[in-house]
Amino acid sequence: MEPNVTEGSSSRDQELKNPPNGYTYPTEIHLVAPPVQFRRFGNAAALGLITFGICTFQESMMQAGMSVGYGHGYGSMTGQSIAVAGIAQLLAGLWQLANGDTFEGAAFTSFGASWIAKGLGHVPGTGVLAYQQGESAETVRKQQGIIALAWSIWVLILLAGNVKSHVANIVMFGTLNLQLDFSCAGAWLDHERLTKAGGWFGFFCGLSAMYNAAAILLNEENFWFNIPVGNWYTPKALKHDEEDRLYDV
Repeated sequence: MEPNVTEGSSSRDQELKNPPNGYTYPTEIHLVAPPVQFRRFGNAAALGLITFGICTFQESMMQAGMSVGYGHGYGSMTGQSIAVAGIAQLLAGLWQLANGDTFEGAAFTSFGASWIAKGLGHVPGTGVLAYQQGESAETVRKQQGIIALAWSIWVLILLAGNVKSHVANIVMFGTLNLQLDFSCAGAWLDHERLTKAGGWFGFFCGLSAMYNAAAILLNEENFWFNIPVGNWYTPKALKHDEEDRLYDV
């Protein structure tokens, strides 16, 4: 398809009309994300991972009953839930969307919004605490189980999108999915051990998220070696005819 060039157009338009050496420009190119040199922002993945990892690590310790008693200490996470895992992670997701990385953008943005909502739930005057006080303990538990189930489905989708990624990513999403599954079961069944088990999975999820952030930030340019992440999948090299099918000409 030949580009439509009007009279008096720029030299760039003339170049499009008469490409060099008979080259034909593709009308549409499908890219997962633009190359780094063409991105308008820096890579915000490390920011999203570390903010998520730090707060998940802390909250999961409280859920598992480490250091503090089981089910206590969540109120101390209010500020970090809103500012660190919430706003900072949300912004990291928006930056990744601007960079053309739809997967990480969707993950960080959705989880950032979730953490903001979680933090606001502990702020007096938002109506969440007053609503829960008017409900029975069983109703509140089951509501929390429904929330955990919905997010577990979303994390399962993200895990499926990472099966061809490295092992560190798979471990992070896998343990996060298990945390939500056990938290859901523990809330619905009012089973303390299941809820604590979910906290332990979240504890290791937070550690793996921080490890993934370290793998991005630490490399041979500023560290002694690259942090290993366990790259196990090698994409098959495309043949010329397969490369042509990536373009809709």
